[in-house]
Amino acid sequence: MIKDEIIAYFNSLDEVKRIKELEPFIDSNPFINEKLKSLNIIKKKMTNSKEFNLVNQYKIDKLEYENIKKELFEYPFVEEYIELLEIVDFKLVNMINNIESDLNRIIND
Repeated sequence: MIKDEIIAYFNSLDEVKRIKELEPFIDSNPFINEKLKSLNIIKKKMTNSKEFNLVNQYKIDKLEYENIKKELFEYPFVEEYIELLEIVDFKLVNMINNIESDLNRIIND
């Protein structure tokens, strides 16, 4: 039940609705699709570099990330799409943190 409520909540967000409107434009463009995949791969590399304290590698990855992002932002709808994904991701992470906090409080009480 709670899972369905969470899904319904996220589907009702204006950001998610707009993402769904933009997805056909993203999906129909092979160049944008490929660049978005590259961006996600680099983002994972950045996370790993940061986690393992590989400062030089992180700088290299971040520069590559910014260059790909710059290419993508030549398309205004892609910039909006990425920003919306980041907003929704932030909301999801906050919700997960709140759930974990509530569960820990219940377990530890």
